[in-house]
Amino acid sequence: MLAGALALISLDNTIVNVALPTLQEELGASTAELQWVVDAYSVLFAGTLLLAGSLGDRFGRRRALVIGLIIFGAGSLAAGFASTADLLILCRAVMGIGGAFIMPSTLSILVQVFADPRARAQAIGIWAAVAGAAVAIGPILGGLLLEYTTWHAIFWVNPPLVVLALIATLALVPESRDPSKPRLDPLGAILSTVGLVAFVVTVIEVPDRGITALTVTSTLTAIVFLAAFVWWERRAPRPMLPMELFRNRLFTIAIVTVALVYGALMGVLFFLPQFLQLVQGDSPLESGVAMLPAAGGLFAASLFSPRWAERFGTRRVVVAGLVLVVAGLAWSAWLTADSSYLHVGGSLGLMGLGLGMVLPQATNAVLASVPRERAGMGSAVNDGVAELGGSLGVAVLGSLLSLGYRSEIEAQIVAAGDAITSIPAGVVDAVRESLAAGSLAVAQLPADIATPIREVAGAAFVSGMATALMAAAGIVAAGALLAWWLFPARVERVEE
Repeated sequence: MLAGALALISLDNTIVNVALPTLQEELGASTAELQWVVDAYSVLFAGTLLLAGSLGDRFGRRRALVIGLIIFGAGSLAAGFASTADLLILCRAVMGIGGAFIMPSTLSILVQVFADPRARAQAIGIWAAVAGAAVAIGPILGGLLLEYTTWHAIFWVNPPLVVLALIATLALVPESRDPSKPRLDPLGAILSTVGLVAFVVTVIEVPDRGITALTVTSTLTAIVFLAAFVWWERRAPRPMLPMELFRNRLFTIAIVTVALVYGALMGVLFFLPQFLQLVQGDSPLESGVAMLPAAGGLFAASLFSPRWAERFGTRRVVVAGLVLVVAGLAWSAWLTADSSYLHVGGSLGLMGLGLGMVLPQATNAVLASVPRERAGMGSAVNDGVAELGGSLGVAVLGSLLSLGYRSEIEAQIVAAGDAITSIPAGVVDAVRESLAAGSLAVAQLPADIATPIREVAGAAFVSGMATALMAAAGIVAAGALLAWWLFPARVERVEE
């Protein structure tokens, strides 16, 4: 049942990705709005996770799970009726708040139910397998729904599943809470939420808008609120996130690792469906099915990761997994408009296997750094870092892709020469803005006239994508070096 609730919200991290070109067409969404359709969920999820985890510890983890399911279901239902990009972004934000109550509740309940360290490690492996595989399966389900229905269905599929999850939760899940009944930290929740949202606004908007009143304000807000959060958490009587945790080497390297792998995963899943649909001409369903190697590799490796760690040691498994992620990212950076599926699927398979090796060990390491009675807080930190890493992965890699595209598109237009002289100026301007905007304009042209400008846009997109993927590979490679240096040889148990 816990795995089912987790799969529900993990799917929603990526199920919308294959619909981005459709949303661009039907809602007239800009590139920045498309990023916010994805990021609104993740940012509000990450921003409210710490508060949700603390509330679960204080008032009951099953109760927090029920509240989260209700909020998530209501947001999903409303999202299916959204008629503008702004309304859809708002609904996604509400869904993110609901998810913030669901995800840490599942993990903290799991920690309470499985007291034996070996059984707990295996359960966390299954938890990570479900979470990661659901993220990778999201584009497949989204593509299937888009193939036979409309984009609204990717949200309307959630409420019936929420009802089933609610019934199962009330019937099967035991209640648990911190017996000390800790005080809440609402000021910390406000400071962290505002600071994180402002930070991601800055990362998303600066590449498109440059230095403007909005970006300057968001930057200053992020600095002030996040600094105030750290200051307050050092002095709060019952801090939402005790700063002394960061003195624990295991805790710090574990959350860095979680952020890196989710950033790479979510960043790739943001623009790879666009590559498959807009450059290679796949349908939404075909681009979704193309994600299967990532989902399968992640699921299988997550199940075996605890056994491998027991046999070879935690450090070796984590570093080997990160190296596989780097290899997958680097290989995918060599994709071209004419690349075969073997190239696409092979790189995704490597990334999936690597992620499956890393995630269970990093999650177990985070929980090993906090007392068991504060499992809600520990789970919230793990999940919050994952969501924040994912949203920043979309923002940073998406921005690098956009910058690379715009720096390359002019050279491609010049190189095309007379081949595109018959293309209307408005279409060329749309192509200069982004591949998504250009594809809509090019679709209005006759096929024989559209081919040269479509190839120009595709070449520029591939160039920008290669830049983003190589940057991601470099960052994860640095994480692998840190993991080899800082991860302990073994993480034996959760500390009581």
